[in-house]
Amino acid sequence: MSEPRVSRRTVLASGGAVLAFGVAGCLGNDEDESGLGNPEPYVEVRATSEGGDRFDPAIVHLVRGGTVEWIADEDGHDVVAYHPDTHGSRSRMPAGTEPWASGPLQEGESFDHEFETEGVYDYACTRHEDSGMTGTVVVAWPEPEGQSALEPPEGEYPDAAADSIDRRRRRVREFLEEEHGRE
Repeated sequence: MSEPRVSRRTVLASGGAVLAFGVAGCLGNDEDESGLGNPEPYVEVRATSEGGDRFDPAIVHLVRGGTVEWIADEDGHDVVAYHPDTHGSRSRMPAGTEPWASGPLQEGESFDHEFETEGVYDYACTRHEDSGMTGTVVVAWPEPEGQSALEPPEGEYPDAAADSIDRRRRRVREFLEEEHGRE
């Protein structure tokens, strides 16, 4: 009785399928689950270290007057607006809006903020900013021009934070330009 043989074609096909699922898992990141185009009155965002320090989802789209509630999945996260009064020397939110800062959150604690002004807002977890833990809130359907959060991140941002901000700002800018009929 002979042993069943596995052809090289079967091995390659199986390996390709495993690789595809593995890559899909890695690409199934927070930016792919943003909800852009479907503004909500309320969104929960998890501050988590599972799978790397991140906000999940990292992009949310709210109606004007909508609320984001950030929930800490473990101790030590915070939620802080990029604004000279709270974090950093540059504002990455609409002019004239009030910045926010949660303070350290313990596991299971939450912090919420209501967004009254149309625009794009960037924020970070200050403890994990070095690993790219940043997020973006889009409120209503702002014109992309003049949105400081849609400008390239320059200056004092850690490399991983600058990279995550830049990826999201490009995506949000492209989305808003398409919505406003520009390409």
